Amino acid sequence: MKDGNRISEEFSEDDLKAVLAAITLIEGKMPWLLTLTPDESRGLRNLGFDGLPFAQAALDAVRADINFTRRGFDLAEFEKDVVLYGQLNQVRARLAPLAQKVTQTAQIAGSDMMVTADDVYEDINRDNGETAAVQAARQQMKKRYPQRKTAEKKPKPSA
Repeated sequence: MKDGNRISEEFSEDDLKAVLAAITLIEGKMPWLLTLTPDESRGLRNLGFDGLPFAQAALDAVRADINFTRRGFDLAEFEKDVVLYGQLNQVRARLAPLAQKVTQTAQIAGSDMMVTADDVYEDINRDNGETAAVQAARQQMKKRYPQRKTAEKKPKPSA
């Protein structure tokens, strides 16, 4: 193989089912998670690097004396937002590295897979139809690399 085999692992069906069940359990614990459109995401107030300390200071101030706030200020709702953000940030901190590992391991496995499949395709093409059993696969694989028609060569103008 051209690039070598970077990963050689097996993921049993039982382990896959257990991981997917665990993910389903996690999703079930947070049925209120939301998905935003790109426009909705762009329209949100940006948290920034110092957003949590800023919001925590605001919460501390309101807890100390709510009388300076606007009428109808909902302290309980603000507290819920601050606490929820902190909790979700903890979950995100645990999930992000795992998601990155899953994505990058899938990229490596995919690369290994394609390098090997390319080798097989080259071998099938060298076979020139001698092995009838692989011709259906060859026809399927040809769809990925369609034959390029070479332009007819124009005669060079004579000098």
